[in-house]
Amino acid sequence: TYDMPIACVEGWSTTQRWTGVRLADLATLAGAPSGDFLEVHSLQTAGPFRVASFSADQVADHRALLALRVNGVDLSLDHGYPARIIIPALPGVHCTKWVGSMTFMSA
Repeated sequence: TYDMPIACVEGWSTTQRWTGVRLADLATLAGAPSGDFLEVHSLQTAGPFRVASFSADQVADHRALLALRVNGVDLSLDHGYPARIIIPALPGVHCTKWVGSMTFMSA
């Protein structure tokens, strides 16, 4: 669980308490070599943020999460249910909502 700000490209920001699984732990469980980047596909069928890539440094950040809860409750659809990516210092639009699949890949 981490309190992290999330900023919108439209100019607002807020701090929320995010709970989930650390991306670094998922990489380890998946057997991904250190230095792999992460490709995430959203359940949304179209749109510019349906697929996103995150660098090895972003994945390794101990605060980077596959978030399942926000402020003590399960994510709502609006917040990205069933899961969303939370990366520190990354604008909210790039924190993929509605995560459908994740693949660790070599550069």
